[in-house]
Amino acid sequence: MTPLFYELLYNGKTKRWFELLDTLEEKEQITTKELGEQTGVASRTIFSDLKKLKSYFGQSICLIGDENGHHFSLIDPQAYYQKKQALLGDDALFLFLDQLAAGKRLENHQWVHYLSLSSAQFARIKRHLQELLKTRYDLKLVSKTNRLIGEEASIRQLFYDFYFTLPIYPKSLAAQIKTMQTEKLNLQANPWQLDVSRVDQWLKIASLRIAQGHCFPDQSAENAQQVALVQALDKAINVLLPAPEKAALFLLGLDERQFLNPLTQKEFIRTFSPVIHTTFPVQSTEGLVYQLFDTYLSLLETFFQLPKLIESANGYQGTRSKAIVLDQLLTRFRAEKNQYSVTVCISYQLTGPLAVTRWIQAAVEDTCRNAGMHVVDRQKMTHPGFLRQIQVTNHSRIEKTLSTIHLSVLPTKKEIERQVLAYF
Repeated sequence: MTPLFYELLYNGKTKRWFELLDTLEEKEQITTKELGEQTGVASRTIFSDLKKLKSYFGQSICLIGDENGHHFSLIDPQAYYQKKQALLGDDALFLFLDQLAAGKRLENHQWVHYLSLSSAQFARIKRHLQELLKTRYDLKLVSKTNRLIGEEASIRQLFYDFYFTLPIYPKSLAAQIKTMQTEKLNLQANPWQLDVSRVDQWLKIASLRIAQGHCFPDQSAENAQQVALVQALDKAINVLLPAPEKAALFLLGLDERQFLNPLTQKEFIRTFSPVIHTTFPVQSTEGLVYQLFDTYLSLLETFFQLPKLIESANGYQGTRSKAIVLDQLLTRFRAEKNQYSVTVCISYQLTGPLAVTRWIQAAVEDTCRNAGMHVVDRQKMTHPGFLRQIQVTNHSRIEKTLSTIHLSVLPTKKEIERQVLAYF
């Protein structure tokens, strides 16, 4: 479950039950001590909750255990999901946030009537939401009018997180949100890889806010970068948006995996950086990556209106320090780069009976895994990027290349192991 989901649950028991279920789904086999460490709940409460959960979910799950440990498995996933959803009931906080996103503007007494709550109940959920908005998004709900105020980018991030990252919604909102989450875009081939789901999602949030009169201002001072970003988006999709909105949508929709390629990093900096044009002084890989993310953050700060970064004697300060964000981006990049470095994309050109070709594939992939490699099927990759791509063949007529592993028509397992390991 996402942190926002748990923060929206202001009922203590409901939150505790979802935390227990989340842990059980992930672990399946777990001790009471581990459950306590994961959820922060005392053993006595855990046993009481598990007993009630077992009764509540009935035949949809198998939940057995004692002081030594617990086993959890699904018997009827659909029935389980429906009962899990019912735990949320018609949660007023979810509905309140949904209607704020839709642009409904009511005073406190009107919200009490709309949500069918008492004044005290509404005051509690509003106070809970105000704390969440302040700590997570640096936003504020005006006391009387309930108008949401703060940075426009933060407001959009809140609504994006609400509509596109939560694992489950109350039944009263589920159909509406499922429709909203249905992908409806087709992107044209273009020089930059965009994540179609992310573009679709951010476009829906932008359209929602623009319809309510909340647009990003035109960045005339950064016109060259704005023009370049707008042109890049226009090559992928034709949408009727103001130029600043197109610039932001392009940046938010970028597929980060393409930047594992140093040539793509260099081209991005050259095309969009406000300071680097015809010359490119950065030579080292680490310097190149830093320059890439520094450029990307600067563009986001301008066109997505990230909170201004204030530099003090001790470095950057504020809720989003540029140094901290850069460090997070670089750490994530290095982790993904390491994962790609041990990933191989394999295609096969094999001859012989189906049983033989299947056996060869299984032996090749077992050898790769035993060598510490992660194997993906080339046929299932729409954008292999610069993953290491290998062709395995037992055809004698196929040309020998550096990316081809040649095997005998009927290879032994030892031959496969020897050839694969020799390749790496």
